[in-house]
Amino acid sequence: MEGKIKVLLVDDEVDFINMMRYWLKSKNFEADVLYSGENVVSLLKEKDYSIMFLDLKLPGIEGIEILKQIRQFDKKISVIIFSAYGTAQSLREATNLGISGFFAKEKGFDEAARLIYTALRIHKGLSHHEPEGGKE
Repeated sequence: MEGKIKVLLVDDEVDFINMMRYWLKSKNFEADVLYSGENVVSLLKEKDYSIMFLDLKLPGIEGIEILKQIRQFDKKISVIIFSAYGTAQSLREATNLGISGFFAKEKGFDEAARLIYTALRIHKGLSHHEPEGGKE
């Protein structure tokens, strides 16, 4: 795959998501952040992201509603749900909408990178290799 992998991060927990963006950029990903769900759909229509991390609990509009809107025009973007408050019902609904995985916020960012590579290999058919060296 040429160029950087483009990742969209959508979460209202500013400190967490900014740390994640910084970490992804340090690993040579391109990462954009939205702190609410209001502009997700319009941004996805403007830019070509490989993968998106979407929080379930957002002010104004829930992550499941955003995912439903996304799937109306884009069935291929890999979406990883992340939340500290995911319920079995919301995760089941997200799975039915075609998510690529779930990232528990208490997991390390290395786990997020593994999810990205796995999702891209499985859902996009891309053969991007993970960097050597394991956990930092």
